[in-house]
Amino acid sequence: MSDGIRIEPETLLDAARACEETGNGLRPAVDDFRTSAAPTDDCFGLVERGSQELAESYRDFHAELLAFAEDLTAKLAETATGLRESARSQGGG
Repeated sequence: MSDGIRIEPETLLDAARACEETGNGLRPAVDDFRTSAAPTDDCFGLVERGSQELAESYRDFHAELLAFAEDLTAKLAETATGLRESARSQGGG
């Protein structure tokens, strides 16, 4: 019978740091996209407004991409927290 798989606490802490660094690296790009590519009355992003259908499609794209990116950065932060908690429970960090 096996004692199971053990991942060393330092490995877990390294992974937690990588998750945090990735999330922190994404945040400025998400913030920039939120403001710089936001639809306005006469354009969406960097493209001059065309048809109403295209404008609605762009608004949906902008909202969905922001939601995805925000969810991704939140999940990276949650994963980092979970990895740190696992490392602590094994006596590390």
